[in-house]
Amino acid sequence: MPPDDLIKVATALVRKARRSNVVVAAIDGAGGAGKSTLAAGIRHQLGELVSIVRGDDFYRPLHSDERAQLDAEYGYRNFFDWQRMRDEALVPLRAGTDTKYQPYDWLSGQLRGWIEVKRKPIIVVEGVYSTRPELRDLIDVAVFVDTPRETRLARMQARAQNETNWIERWMAAEDWYLEHVRPMETADFVVNGS
Repeated sequence: MPPDDLIKVATALVRKARRSNVVVAAIDGAGGAGKSTLAAGIRHQLGELVSIVRGDDFYRPLHSDERAQLDAEYGYRNFFDWQRMRDEALVPLRAGTDTKYQPYDWLSGQLRGWIEVKRKPIIVVEGVYSTRPELRDLIDVAVFVDTPRETRLARMQARAQNETNWIERWMAAEDWYLEHVRPMETADFVVNGS
């Protein structure tokens, strides 16, 4: 990701934070695009001003048979529990209170443990589907990380937990989201995640 993109986004967040008690920035993009890298870069640039909420923590526990039956649209609508993200993370943080939630454990396939997130002036939500319409009213700055499909696929295949048929179902749901919801068109910033 070009350093200029990171600086541009971080600067915009600081400007908005000066005018508001809490600024929520959502970093969206397909799997392997570089969303986590951008979120970490923002935190590095802005330090203690930033708390991060990871969209992957809100993956919905699904039985493997149910997951295998998902078509692309149903996958978009059900892979992640956006209602839980909204109610347990975004609403309290936006209201200026600390929060905690149970993250999805990718090894067991269940919700386990607790993550505490401190209310900070800037809340960065990073994850695919993070700018979906149902969350948009809680987002002040929407960022879309645009990365070539081949690069994203290579990154996803390098992650040990990903099986080929899972990646195919996952990318089909993302493709549906990108084609029908078109988050890149409503983003405040589109950055290159090459």
